[in-house]
Amino acid sequence: MTSYGWMWWQGYVTVRLRGPGLERLLNKIADLDIGLHKVERLTADVIIIRLRVRDFRRLRPLLRGTRINVSILDKHGAAFLIRKFRLRAFFAVGLVASVLLILYLGNFLWFIEVTGLETLPLEALKMAAEELGLRAGTAKCQIQPRAVEAGLMKRFPSLVWADVRLNGVKAEIRLGEGDGLQSEYGTSGQIYAKKDGLVTEIRALRGTPQVREGATVRQGDLLIAGVYSDARGQKQFGAAQGIVKARVWYEGVGETALLRWEPIPTGRNHTQYVLSIGPITIPLGRSYARDSHLVEGKDWNLYLGRAMVPIRWTRLEYQEVERVSIRVADQEAERAAYALAWESLMAQGVSREAVLEERHRTDLIIDGDGLRVTVQVEVQEDIGLFLSQ
Repeated sequence: MTSYGWMWWQGYVTVRLRGPGLERLLNKIADLDIGLHKVERLTADVIIIRLRVRDFRRLRPLLRGTRINVSILDKHGAAFLIRKFRLRAFFAVGLVASVLLILYLGNFLWFIEVTGLETLPLEALKMAAEELGLRAGTAKCQIQPRAVEAGLMKRFPSLVWADVRLNGVKAEIRLGEGDGLQSEYGTSGQIYAKKDGLVTEIRALRGTPQVREGATVRQGDLLIAGVYSDARGQKQFGAAQGIVKARVWYEGVGETALLRWEPIPTGRNHTQYVLSIGPITIPLGRSYARDSHLVEGKDWNLYLGRAMVPIRWTRLEYQEVERVSIRVADQEAERAAYALAWESLMAQGVSREAVLEERHRTDLIIDGDGLRVTVQVEVQEDIGLFLSQ
């Protein structure tokens, strides 16, 4: 075997050297008996050399203390080809195994969808379906849709009909409920205050008002009693009906920091791949902490028919960052805290259009690193809550 053939079998790299003092470096290489192949000088301070991988490791100490920059342009030889083929073979074996796993998982039930519910609790219905054999992870050949339908009709008398269908790896439960339940005012009862407020309007359609306009009421106070007189003047007790509007106060709090941590890229990037087969996720490669890396993902989805679970191949690009603290202006922090306070109010059901009066207060958080904004608003709304007796 020629020296070049032996060098190819062992593996070699093409290296670019750039900087002053290249001749001295070449003399040191010759003194260590490091074999070079096809040395090319491009400019006065740039040369291209080819050397074996194990000799490249011996080159590193010679570069210390010099201003010569070294970079690998290419890798050659049997060692690198074998490594590449190993990776591709692993991918091919993994793909075949994935397809076989998908074909196997397609024989099981993985998802349950319920439609048509109006008054029945979803969790109770799902629990009953599981007791009847309709549960995720069960082989489809073991499920008897007609038996499940009969069991649901027996356990929930309010159901008019039930239909269970197996569609691939998903089971669809479609239900129809009757209207045998009484409406809100179908029984006797009274109207109580569901929150504190100042009464501004009271309209009793049926029953006897227990408060007047201008009165302050607390949560749970009786507003309209279910006692009324019928057309013959006789006292009756039934379902109170009416509207009680009141001025109600809501409070929202928002906090924000006076220091903002900005991510600064370090230039180091990493890649991870994730294979998802239905509910199963298989990470390929190492993941990195989200607090020190920015992550961008790209998905490729594959659907193999309605009877098969979907496959998703995801590539995650991790960009390493260092976080630097930046002082936030007080006005900017106050605006952000004010917006968070309003998000809290809207989560409580407050609409900006319904606000009659608004007050807000800004406080410095004790540690001095943040602001707290408290927003109080007054709205007018119906505070009546009917409770059956």
